[in-house]
Amino acid sequence: MLRFFHNPLLVAKLAEYEYLIKGNKKQSTVEYKIKRIIKDVTGEVFENIEVYNSGLSIPKITKNGFQATAIYIPELNELLVIYRGSESEDISDWFYNYTGIVSGENTSQIDSACHFNKFLKRKIVNFDTCYKVAAGHSLGGHLAITVELLKKTYQRVYTFNTALPQLKQLRKYDKKFNKKLEEYFLEKDLEETNKLQEFTANYYAKNSHHIYNFVRKNDFIQSLNMTVGTFNVGKTIEFPAIIKNFVEPEEFLTEEDTYELDKIFGDFYNRLIEKNITPNNIVENQKQVTDEFVALLVEKIKTPIQHQISNFSYKKVTKTENNVGIADSYRTFKAVYNYLLYLAHAGIISDDVINCDESKKATTLYEKVICDVNKSNLKNLLKPLQEFYTLTKVIYTVTHANGLADVGNWGDIAKAHDLPALYDEL
Repeated sequence: MLRFFHNPLLVAKLAEYEYLIKGNKKQSTVEYKIKRIIKDVTGEVFENIEVYNSGLSIPKITKNGFQATAIYIPELNELLVIYRGSESEDISDWFYNYTGIVSGENTSQIDSACHFNKFLKRKIVNFDTCYKVAAGHSLGGHLAITVELLKKTYQRVYTFNTALPQLKQLRKYDKKFNKKLEEYFLEKDLEETNKLQEFTANYYAKNSHHIYNFVRKNDFIQSLNMTVGTFNVGKTIEFPAIIKNFVEPEEFLTEEDTYELDKIFGDFYNRLIEKNITPNNIVENQKQVTDEFVALLVEKIKTPIQHQISNFSYKKVTKTENNVGIADSYRTFKAVYNYLLYLAHAGIISDDVINCDESKKATTLYEKVICDVNKSNLKNLLKPLQEFYTLTKVIYTVTHANGLADVGNWGDIAKAHDLPALYDEL
């Protein structure tokens, strides 16, 4: 049978409204709006519903950007927990996207999601016995899936254009899973990591038959889903894209690029932690966060070049010694530059990157240096890189991406398709 919260239009509309719940909202207003949505979509009227929003109920767990709303209907003994996706004005969410979903280092929002569920268990008398559904859009879908794989709390999980779960995060929580990985894999290179992803997808498949992912290839989150360590789980139901000129990330990013980005953002996270910048205080340190990211890239890209120039000044360096540092520098530059090109061609950031002759020149000069490492070629490479560092700051403007607000369109999708017919009946 299909439960009340199996209604895809209702879930989509409630997920859309969840984005509108702010810390200054009154509890009574939120409850009224939710009752109104339920009535408009289903015709049902429930006088008694329990609503718990993380920002209103336990704001301390939302400093890292986490937001969620739980709706419990005692009359039906059903609970819907909606995990919010990335918000355009919240740098905390984007910090989590890059340092959590991409690199796997940051697990702060998973911690908050688990804390929220513990809170609900204390508040809802029938929490253990009620029928529980989770839903989430984008980052919210990632949290819904991750919490379910770890805690096995929900009977159904629905996601809209979800960001995929990250195996490096899961292994921090799931000791049994991590033991399996340690037995079979060393995770020392890209090839081994790809095997890890396949192994992880198969490992969690037996507990994911009730996870449904509604997907349209039309938004930025698709680029996060090709990063190292993310894996598909559950059933995927695809719908036509809204953006006609959707650009596949693979057109610009290679697997090696995503592997390098993984390491860059992992180093970035740990660099900030060392400077006492945590997921909870990202907002008040936005400028320093941006500056630290650029500083990290300078260290990874410029420092090896300057080191080689210095070596030429006081000793003869072998070709092998030269190529090691320059190859590392080029790998970092290429990964970030290709990522910026993808964002620009996808219309997510301005086309400054595409039109930047200096960055194009840097690519050519890198190839020249690798073939002929000498002091003159190395010095020529430093100037175009200076402009490249400036361009990297646009990564922090991705929150203005086209398609990020697509959650509002999922209601139309639900109206146009008989989604319940696609579900397994219980």
